[in-house]
Amino acid sequence: MVTIKRIEIIGFFGKGDFVWDLDPVVNILGGKNGSGKSTIFKLCNKLLTDERIDEKYDKYVSSLFKKVSIFFSNNWSLIWTHAKGDFPISIDIEPQPFLAFRENAIRIIDDKGKARKFSELKVLVNTFIINSFEQHITQAKSYELQTKHIQLNDPTMLDLMIKDQIDLRNMDFSKSMESYIDSSEDNDNKRAEYVNNYKRIYLSLSHFLQEYDQPFNSSFEFSKNGQNIKYDQLSMGEKQILLLLLMVANTKQAPCIFFMDEPDLSMHIDWKEILVKELHELNPNMQIILSTHAPSMITGWHNKVKEVNQLIK
Repeated sequence: MVTIKRIEIIGFFGKGDFVWDLDPVVNILGGKNGSGKSTIFKLCNKLLTDERIDEKYDKYVSSLFKKVSIFFSNNWSLIWTHAKGDFPISIDIEPQPFLAFRENAIRIIDDKGKARKFSELKVLVNTFIINSFEQHITQAKSYELQTKHIQLNDPTMLDLMIKDQIDLRNMDFSKSMESYIDSSEDNDNKRAEYVNNYKRIYLSLSHFLQEYDQPFNSSFEFSKNGQNIKYDQLSMGEKQILLLLLMVANTKQAPCIFFMDEPDLSMHIDWKEILVKELHELNPNMQIILSTHAPSMITGWHNKVKEVNQLIK
């Protein structure tokens, strides 16, 4: 399992150099509004997701950052340096390299000091990010096209994001069951283990949605006092926790790095106290990197908390 070991941002908003040594399991970042927490998460996720960065148009790769280095537990590193002016660089894409302007390629260095391709890093590192309250307009437009084909009344972006995760989950389950049925091997134990893991989210949900009848179904329609309640009828906090648990459950306990930007917004204090524990149990192979303003979120994780101003040197 490859995790992030350290994040270094040289010239962090002109304040100094940001250096954060990370735990392989849980990391919690605090700080005042405007301290740069969200920017750090979006910046790192961008560098870990996109091979080429267009500095002219990408607002997260700011000229206020001179250099970003992300060091991994396998001693590989990702390095991005802010381009100074317009100059051509070589981009290594099949079938042959080509030149681009103001599109600074990310350098990947392995534990032997050898340059590696971005695709090789992606094999080792799988990253996700969630901030359900801030979605790109391109994503919003794609969801707008879907609304004609779904059975939801006046859906919000959060409703559509939940629907996507439910569809992904059920599609994966169907494919997995088909593979077990078509296999000539005796996969009873393997199939039972998969089904148990598939059901883990219901146990997690029961710790949050205690007022609803159980067990929950695969469509995530709930019932309370004899009344059926669709997921789009839940409160904002309930939708937030459902989306978060679905996204983590859909990692299928595979090793990954999950950036969570204030995932506890709209949640009750009792939920905040158990959130990190529940997420970790849902995928023990996930490195959690989250930000929060809530003291209740750090219950049991005090030694994993850092403030932004503590990390600027």
